[in-house]
Amino acid sequence: MNRNAINVLSGCLVVAFAVWMYGWWSRPPVVEHDNLRYIQLLRTAVSAKNPVWLAGVEKALEQRREENALSPAEEQHFRRILDQAKSGDWSTADLACFEFEKAQLNRRRPPVSDKHQHPEHGDTHSHD
Repeated sequence: MNRNAINVLSGCLVVAFAVWMYGWWSRPPVVEHDNLRYIQLLRTAVSAKNPVWLAGVEKALEQRREENALSPAEEQHFRRILDQAKSGDWSTADLACFEFEKAQLNRRRPPVSDKHQHPEHGDTHSHD
C-alpha cells in the first residue's frame, strides 16, 4: 500500500469511529423496568396529540421523580420529549418517542423490584 492509501484508510477509520461514538453517546438512556410503561404512555399521548394525556404523563413522571424512582438521565430524556410536544412539535416528539422505545430493546437494566407501586390504582402488587 502506498502512503496515500494508508492516509485515506486511517481517515475513514477515524470518521467511522467518530460516527459510532456519536451514536453511542446520543442514544436514549436505559429506563428502569418500573418506568418502561411511561414511555408507552408518553408515546400514546404524543401520537394522539392530546395535551390532557400529555399533562397526565408529565404529572406521573413528576411523582416518580419525587419518589426518587426516576434517574436524572431518564427525567432529562422524558422532559425533552414533553417539551417538544408541549411546544406543538408533535411530529418531532413522536419520532423521539419511537426512538426512545426502540432504544430499550435488548438493553440491560437492574432487576425488577419485588413490589410494584401503581399510583393510578393505589395498589401494591407483590411478586414473591
